Amino acid sequence: MISLIFLIAITLLTVSSMRSSNINLRMAQNEESRVAADQAAQALADAIVSKPESTPVVGISGYTVCTFGEYDCDRYDLAVTDSMLATAIDSNYISARVERTGTVFRPPPRIVESSIDKFSSASFRVTATYDRTADGLGYRQISEGVLVLVPKQ
Repeated sequence: MISLIFLIAITLLTVSSMRSSNINLRMAQNEESRVAADQAAQALADAIVSKPESTPVVGISGYTVCTFGEYDCDRYDLAVTDSMLATAIDSNYISARVERTGTVFRPPPRIVESSIDKFSSASFRVTATYDRTADGLGYRQISEGVLVLVPKQ
């Protein structure tokens, strides 16, 4: 009788420990998915910001250049040269849009330390989105501002 009581107690402790480890495993998987989504979106935003041709100084405020898969854009030819990011864009896991913001041209901020009479500036908002919620792998959207100096004619 005493052996059965100890056996039941040990079984209950084992089952409780297994449930706890399963919960911890799910939490770790969720954190890994969150970090991977954050890194993928940031990598795409960095790839776009690093290429000057990704921020074309054309159009007026609201002019938008996007990757394929985005909606309501003026152009859909935002090029990404990184092969892994390009594959993810083709698979509709990540997408990006570059939107011209503010007035057409304005003087650069004083902190840029440029000759204000030689340059004007154009501002852009780069938005990168990673979406694999259908696969249970997370969602992340990152927006960054970019200021482009334009030589005055």
